[in-house]
Amino acid sequence: MWTRMGIWCLMGAFFVWLFSGISYFMQVDNFWVDLTLSRMLGDYTDSVVYAVPWGAVQNFLYFFVVELPLFGVLLGVGTLFFLIGMFVKVRS
Repeated sequence: MWTRMGIWCLMGAFFVWLFSGISYFMQVDNFWVDLTLSRMLGDYTDSVVYAVPWGAVQNFLYFFVVELPLFGVLLGVGTLFFLIGMFVKVRS
């Protein structure tokens, strides 16, 4: 199950990267260009980033939510799920 979720996240990262790259090279300003979590969440990102009082965590959350493209987030989550699926045996 973890491996399947990891593969789906990796495929999603590839397609988001592909569409954002095509839009960037065509110089079209649409939804896919510079797609980040903050662009998807809207005004709630400030409350997410500044909810933790520690500066180092705020810097990481700011990078993760505001600066990191969505395909980077999906790539990281997909890799993590894929590695968990490779090494953890789920009993059913």
